[in-house]
Amino acid sequence: MAIRNYIGSTLYASAALPATNNAAGFEALTWTKVEKNTTLPTFGFTHTLITADPLESGVTEKVKGMGVGQASDVACELVDADAGQAILRTSARDNEGNMSFKIGFGSGADNALVTGDEVIYAQGINHSYRDVEGNGTTSRGFTSTFDQTLVEVNATEPV
Repeated sequence: MAIRNYIGSTLYASAALPATNNAAGFEALTWTKVEKNTTLPTFGFTHTLITADPLESGVTEKVKGMGVGQASDVACELVDADAGQAILRTSARDNEGNMSFKIGFGSGADNALVTGDEVIYAQGINHSYRDVEGNGTTSRGFTSTFDQTLVEVNATEPV
């Protein structure tokens, strides 16, 4: 299998949460492309491990415990008039921060999504807006933190 990277991937934001955590629920949302995205959110879930140490068997028993969504930073080069960035900035600064993300791996012209292309959806809480540190080697931009609240959904771009 060839190495796959994230160059050409596209980030989309929605200021809403889906009614259901499946492809149909996410497809019903309104999506806005986020321009000049430099770091994608990392989707995933980790779980605790519950153990018991029965002396009789001398073997530690293990079961999968509670799950928690991944927390990761999302970064963008600043584009003042970009509607997708406005969704990120607004949700990171409001009291709730609820929003959804869609990452697309487009095969169309200029990496545009076409029917059947791979997409990944996630919902969660966006918070902790920060301006990028200003110095002689950085462009103006911002970072926020996205905390995933339910398992991500792998799907394909609908018709």
